[in-house]
Amino acid sequence: MSITLDFDVKQLANKRQLELHYLPAKINGDGECANVDKYFNNYTREASDYGTGVLTNALRGYPLLGKREAVPKGYKGVVLQETDPHQAQRQLRLTGTFEEFTYWNYDKVPSKGDGYQQAMTMLQVAEALAAPIGEAELEEELKRQQQAKKENL
Repeated sequence: MSITLDFDVKQLANKRQLELHYLPAKINGDGECANVDKYFNNYTREASDYGTGVLTNALRGYPLLGKREAVPKGYKGVVLQETDPHQAQRQLRLTGTFEEFTYWNYDKVPSKGDGYQQAMTMLQVAEALAAPIGEAELEEELKRQQQAKKENL
């Protein structure tokens, strides 16, 4: 099975900015979009009891705690929609972009233990591992290791 992305980079600048919420819920439905501004955003409040930047709301009676997160510098958030999920050849098209989003937990305060936070940490680790090392830095590290070896003998 192959996947085709149906957009080019020029479209990224022209697509509308979206307001995204990542909810801990699965919603089965193909109906009209919910009026998020009226029925959800109007009830979002800062929950200073849990720390700076923590938000509170509820979804169908379940309390939610959330946090706004920016897309890391140098990256662009994109929303892709599958044109026909029943085809063997899957095709995704660009429907919008975002610079930040709000992610919600229903059972805990947002923290470094959340999946998104861990993914961002791994992104930083991957960038550090992939960064080129200069010759001077390499020589300095070799000297440091030799010195540590001498001290351990």
